Formats: sequence, structure tokens, C-alpha cells
Amino acid sequence: MELVVIMRCGLAIVGLVLLISSFWFHAAKKMTSDLAVTWCLLGFVLMVVGIVPALSAWIDRISGQAGITLLFAGAACLGGAFRICLIISRLTTQNQELAMLVSLLLEESAERTETGAEKEYER
Repeated sequence: MELVVIMRCGLAIVGLVLLISSFWFHAAKKMTSDLAVTWCLLGFVLMVVGIVPALSAWIDRISGQAGITLLFAGAACLGGAFRICLIISRLTTQNQELAMLVSLLLEESAERTETGAEKEYER
């Protein structure tokens, strides 16, 4: 098999992995929907570029060893960026939960303050 075909298949596989991973992590509530949609679109674009030969004609101009190196380096960078997005999603979710908790505590504090003021007024 030609090296160009291997690189095109690699692009399509990386795109498919991104597509499936973003669906999986969104379904498991580990990634927010906006980031999941972005990663799904990126995965879809990579998959289409790898499958459609007219869109991946530029791969013919890359030498074999450099192409494989670029493919692995790109996949590693995408994996790192995906991991960072998972961390950002987790922190966003935790921030929203903390904001709700603070809101409830402030409401409870206000109720106690009102109740305490009413008791002092009755004396």
C-alpha cells in the first residue's frame, strides 16, 4: 500500500476517533455541549479530508517520513488539546455548581437574618 493511502487512512481514523470521543464524553457528562460540537465538527472535517482524495491531494507533496511524523505529531497535539478541553469542561461544571451553592447559602443566610431580626423585634 502506498504511503499516501496510509496517511489518508490515518487522517480519517484520527477524525473518527475525535468524533466518537466527543460523543462519548458528552454523553458521559464530562464535556460541555459547545466543546463537544466543536470537536465533532473537527473530527468530521478530518474524516472527510482523509476520505475524499480531491481534498487530500496536498499529502502527495509531503515526503514519506515527514508525512508520518506530521501525522503522529498532529494526532498527539489534538489529543493534548482534547484533554485540555475535558479539563476546561470539568472546571466550568464545577464553577456552575459552586455558584448555585453560594446562591443557596446566601438565600439561607438572608432568611436567618430576617428571622433573627423578627425575634429581636418581638422582645
